[in-house]
Amino acid sequence: MKLKSAFSQLMFKYVTVLGLALTLGTAYAQAEKETPAKGVMWEVKSEKNTAYLFGSFHLAKASFYPMPEAVEQAYKQADTLVVEVDTTDAKAAEKTMPLFTYAAPDKLENHISKKTWENLQAMVGSSVVQFQSLKPTIAATALTLSLFRQQGYDASKGVDLHYLLRAKQDKKDIVELESLAFQASMLGSLNDEDADAMLAQTLDGLKNGDILRETADMIEAWKNGDAENLAKILLHAANKDAGSKKLMKILLDDRNPGMTEKIVDMLNKEKKLFIVVGAGHFSGPNSILDMLEKQGLQVRQIK
Repeated sequence: MKLKSAFSQLMFKYVTVLGLALTLGTAYAQAEKETPAKGVMWEVKSEKNTAYLFGSFHLAKASFYPMPEAVEQAYKQADTLVVEVDTTDAKAAEKTMPLFTYAAPDKLENHISKKTWENLQAMVGSSVVQFQSLKPTIAATALTLSLFRQQGYDASKGVDLHYLLRAKQDKKDIVELESLAFQASMLGSLNDEDADAMLAQTLDGLKNGDILRETADMIEAWKNGDAENLAKILLHAANKDAGSKKLMKILLDDRNPGMTEKIVDMLNKEKKLFIVVGAGHFSGPNSILDMLEKQGLQVRQIK
């Protein structure tokens, strides 16, 4: 049995305990060719150093592997693997979970709108009682994970986790651009309005099939190495309405400057870097790639 990340194990526990039986959106599932993925990768050059940035999907399938030879060579030449967070750190993951839950007698229903609560009830039925201890962000994540597990996607096959486990085995240095505590604090501390918007959009997207369709399109573009189409899909998803724009700012744009700063610092220290970050961070006018170019670095996609 392959090792699952500590965080995905905890999320799997929530999905299992909740007993979700979502069937919504499955009619929109696209037939996917079970072939290895090309992925999207960029070479970043400074005057003295070269690094490689590989866009990740945190949920994947075994059929995505092996990765192309160019990606494998980029990994092998690196002495340092750079990731958003080390999701294999069980102790760190366990410490974050209180940030995602309410202590009784407080409960989810107190922090979301009546409409969102009713929509959640309509979707999950009697399981809604078990959502009461969860903050909206973790509830939205559990709902989405449940749907994609039905489609064969698995956090234990995620691209970042794949390389994390290899790097540990290969004795490479591992550097986090963020931490589980930071990410948990960011998501767990969303004000009620933003957290409600996130859960409400998730419920709407599950009901009308948008989440499944958009994610399937993103994954197909990523598998084909089509960075331009991937960026277009992400841009469309991020600009559907005011709520989407606000959430994408919180989840992507606000985090990219800090990630970029750390990448530049490591480049300047002449470390040989293989950087694996969620593909969404490489798209749009405020992306990591855009910020690296603005600092005078040469960026080109490896096809």
